[in-house]
Amino acid sequence: DQDDNLDHLSLAIGRQRELGLLIGDELESHVRLIDETSELTDRTDERLRRAKKKLDYVGRKVKDNKSVCIVIALIFVFFVLVALFR
Repeated sequence: DQDDNLDHLSLAIGRQRELGLLIGDELESHVRLIDETSELTDRTDERLRRAKKKLDYVGRKVKDNKSVCIVIALIFVFFVLVALFR
């Protein structure tokens, strides 16, 4: 009777060991996935920073160009008004 109990206990411990090993393997797999996701996120974040920097540069250039266009248009209007009121 005691031998049967020990056999059942041994089988239960064996199953627990196998389950523990499977859980450990699963955890290692998840750690790898998390690491890969973290690396991809870091790369994407860096690309977004570079893109934002470029967009800021383009935005400044467009703003500068818009100011130049407005100045040219105002000069043109000035000359037209001068020509009309002569």
